Amino acid sequence: MGKININLSNMKLQDIIKQLLVVVLISLYGCSDFLDPKIDDNYNDETVWSDRTFAMGALVDGYAQLPTYYDCFSNNYLDCATDNAVTNDYNTPILNMALGSWRPNYNPFDTWTNCYRQIRNMNYFLERAPHIKFSNKDELNTVIQRRSKGEAYFLRAWYQFELLSRFSGIATNGQLLGFPIVTKSLPQGENIKQARNSFDDCVKQIYDDIDNSLLYLPKKYDDVNNAELGPTKEGRATAIAAMCLKSRVALYAASPLYTIEKSETEKIKLWETAAQYAMEAIQLSGTSLPAMKADFFEKPDHAEILWRNYQEDINTPEQNNFIPQLYGWGRTNPSQQLVDAFPMKNGYPITDVEHSGYKPEDPYIDRDPRFDLAILYNGATFSKTKVETFEGGLDTESNKEKATRTGYYLRKTISENVSLVPGETVTRAKHHYCIFRKGELWLNYAEAANEAWGPKADPLGWGKTAETMLKELRKRAGINSKDPYVGEVAAAGKDEFRQLVQNERRIELCFENHRFFDIRRWMLPLEVINTPVKGVTIQKVGDTFTYEFDKVVETRNYQDYMYYGPIPEAEVNSTNGLILQNKGSVSYTHLRAHETRSNL
Repeated sequence: MGKININLSNMKLQDIIKQLLVVVLISLYGCSDFLDPKIDDNYNDETVWSDRTFAMGALVDGYAQLPTYYDCFSNNYLDCATDNAVTNDYNTPILNMALGSWRPNYNPFDTWTNCYRQIRNMNYFLERAPHIKFSNKDELNTVIQRRSKGEAYFLRAWYQFELLSRFSGIATNGQLLGFPIVTKSLPQGENIKQARNSFDDCVKQIYDDIDNSLLYLPKKYDDVNNAELGPTKEGRATAIAAMCLKSRVALYAASPLYTIEKSETEKIKLWETAAQYAMEAIQLSGTSLPAMKADFFEKPDHAEILWRNYQEDINTPEQNNFIPQLYGWGRTNPSQQLVDAFPMKNGYPITDVEHSGYKPEDPYIDRDPRFDLAILYNGATFSKTKVETFEGGLDTESNKEKATRTGYYLRKTISENVSLVPGETVTRAKHHYCIFRKGELWLNYAEAANEAWGPKADPLGWGKTAETMLKELRKRAGINSKDPYVGEVAAAGKDEFRQLVQNERRIELCFENHRFFDIRRWMLPLEVINTPVKGVTIQKVGDTFTYEFDKVVETRNYQDYMYYGPIPEAEVNSTNGLILQNKGSVSYTHLRAHETRSNL
């Protein structure tokens, strides 16, 4: 078997992905599915996994399967399945899921198979890589061995958390279960044939892998004197990324959805742990917040970013989401509820008529600056073009297929530097998927600290409270006062402050695929989750506009068992029920059979 030698030491991660996965894995191992390095039947396991190129290719594939952009859910933003937005793509599975079609045999974000494929590869790597010589230079080989070991532990933790967040739930036996923990390599093609572990055991396993990764990963890749730990390795896992993941896992583990079997004392302890991990991540990554502008999503080295996925210059997000005037499809339409969630620039919510200064007749002026960074509204200017979403406007009547359903378009994550004008040069822009950023950590701490100790307490002497962290985040956003509203809510106590934290998380992280999971882990009432998505109807009379904000655009139909995602039907069937389904989840086949019997 011939080998293809590639110099890994001086290449960026995206270049390694291209060359290793496309060239090496296809030409060397004859894989038709180049994203799944398969073991060739002509060679035994030891032969394949003694090849350093294949082993590193399997590791790199773990990165290749990370989300590449925010619209990675059937080419839509996951917010379109929440009260934050709708899509005008009527053929997307995300829309069907939001309307109630979320079942074991219809799950638009089923990642079970891919997660276990990556976990299998990481298990192989951790077992075999210590016996592989990645460099003929002993010192360099040691550096690569240590770093790649940390990466494998981190990636295994990442894909385990994917399983935890998407498939954990109350099983048919009444217990809160996570996923089957698999930490040893399985033969190629062998399915998972073991029961799901408890949720708590799964959390512990993820923590263990993160802690192991922290033993080997660098804080960041900034050692210019060491190619294996220098800037050319940017994009690989770091200690900062590992601590961010630990903070996110801890926040989920402490949330009401996953603590229904816990005592109040146990719940407080979990929130304390979540606050601790968030603060540790903040201290490791830097305790100041950088300024945020629209170009954040085009600068892969922005100071806000703690770990991101990167891709070449593209214009797909703009093709999908530009307004019709700019020759886009206008796919993602923010809701009136999301618009209303943004406060005024003085920090007060628009519902506080006495203090906010909100004017229903001119609803988009003097709002929290994050509003203008996230949403295009009637009269807004984008790429030197004024948005027209009034009745008869160029972004409503010109092309019904591309028109907004809510009266709003997406601004966040798309670039003004892209041009799609027919007959002119089509341009592209840099894009990246920010997997972890500072704003999330500030919100993680504020939420956990409030639940553990209330909004004003700092029992561990960190110099930060839930209240001060939220004020810092809002000040960075551009709230132009001392923000007395946060202080007023903090004085009212934990319950009121919880609602403020949840709203801040909604607007700060909108269209970054958090809302879908947040409203479930918080266990918001079904009547809230299923509140019809609303939009605005705008009439133009002369030079003035009138607004009606009660336009019902789309209903939601989530059931009580849909707080948890369904286990893939194939996994339950292939194990003869050893892998238990989450309670209430029923496939289309079973549902139709039940309906048929009911109609007899």
